[in-house]
Amino acid sequence: MTENIVALCDPDWANCAPMFELLPDAKKYKDYRVMLEEMPEIDACIISTPDHTHAPAAYRAMKLGKHVYVQKPLTHTVAEARLLQRTAQEMGVVTQMGNQGHSGDG
Repeated sequence: MTENIVALCDPDWANCAPMFELLPDAKKYKDYRVMLEEMPEIDACIISTPDHTHAPAAYRAMKLGKHVYVQKPLTHTVAEARLLQRTAQEMGVVTQMGNQGHSGDG
């Protein structure tokens, strides 16, 4: 890996155990809000939370100046999408929505 993964966050630590083992030096969190508050050194976030929390997590990260990669669906409403667009522009961060269905050979 060429990335420096400094933190992992999952409320279900049993689910995340394989990643915790793969990245033992990464700090572990159950709440992304606490992680973002305690780790100002984070440059970017991958948001793969349940879909109803994609927009709130992305918004919070962007307001703290973090670049974000968000799994689809990005938002559940047009208003949320517009808010994230304005926030990205305001904060000068790079954003991307992922669609893993188009990432492989299948």
